[in-house]
Amino acid sequence: LRAEGLNAFNVVDIGAVSPALLSTYDVAILGEVSPLSGAQVTALTGWVTAGGNLIAMRPDKQLAGLLGLSDLGETLADRYLEVNTTAAPGAGIVGETMQFHGTADLYAVVDATVVARLFSTATTPTTNPAVTVRSIGTAGGQAAVFTYDLARSVVYTRQGNPAWAGQERDGF
Repeated sequence: LRAEGLNAFNVVDIGAVSPALLSTYDVAILGEVSPLSGAQVTALTGWVTAGGNLIAMRPDKQLAGLLGLSDLGETLADRYLEVNTTAAPGAGIVGETMQFHGTADLYAVVDATVVARLFSTATTPTTNPAVTVRSIGTAGGQAAVFTYDLARSVVYTRQGNPAWAGQERDGF
């Protein structure tokens, strides 16, 4: 977050997340954490339903229902995605496929708006979402999901795969 210019946030270990803690925040970003306990799933679901805004990156599959998705039990790694630029929130973002790094979980959309779709090649779309958003409850809660770990993908894009450190990979 700091690398992206966002400096006003708190970091909390997932084990400390509770309904009382969540109620003090408007937005929560949930990184790739698995498995969540039943109590954590319940706390996050209740908080979003009560008006909280959740952004989840490659979340635990137990959150699929909250996110308006159905898990297909498959993955896609180091491929592409394309943002739907014809409507908000994708309007204004590049409308060409972009590579992501890492692993994306494959889901079917049950009740969510697709912001970006996964592609198996730079030109071959899948039916699976890369990013969705869903309004929940009557209090204005929303849940957005990146089916891959956005933070990891950004780091790998900027700095390369750490597993390749010290390897000659580009011929120079």
